[in-house]
Amino acid sequence: MVMTTSQWNKADRRESARVGLELRLALVYPQREGRPARPMFHGKTHDIGLSGLSMVVDYNIFQEGEVAVVLALPPTHAGASRRAVTCAAEMSYAIHSSKLDAYKIGLRFREFRGNGRELLDAVLRQTRKQERRVGAHAASTRSRGSRAGDSQPRGW
Repeated sequence: MVMTTSQWNKADRRESARVGLELRLALVYPQREGRPARPMFHGKTHDIGLSGLSMVVDYNIFQEGEVAVVLALPPTHAGASRRAVTCAAEMSYAIHSSKLDAYKIGLRFREFRGNGRELLDAVLRQTRKQERRVGAHAASTRSRGSRAGDSQPRGW
C-alpha cells in the first residue's frame, strides 16, 4: 500500500509506542583522539519507548554514530532504590522547535546491557497502567463545571 504525503506526515513510524515519562539520563559520547575524556551530557527524557526516546535540550547535542545511554529508572516500590539501565543508541534526529524554543533530539536504542530491556519494559507497562487508571478515574469523576474548558460559572 502506498501512503499519501498527508498520511506519511501523520503516521507514527516508531517500532513501539512511547510514553510521556521524564527519566534522568546521561549520554556518553565515544572517545575521540585529542579529547582527554569521553564527553558526557546529562538531561531528561521527553518521551520513551522500547525502541527509543526523545529529549528536549537547550542546545544541539546531536552527533552521528553510537552513544551510550544510562537511564535512571524510578524505584519499583516505596523504599526501593533506583535502577540504572545502560544501552547503546544512535541519534536519529535533531530538530529545533520554535514552540519549545529548544532542540528535540531523538535516539534509537540498539542494544541493552544485561536485563535492561526487561527493566525498562516493566517501568513502561507500570506507567501506562497508571495513566489508564488516572484517565478512567478522571473521566468518571469529572463534573460539567470542573472541566478545564469551562471558564465561566454555571448559569452564564
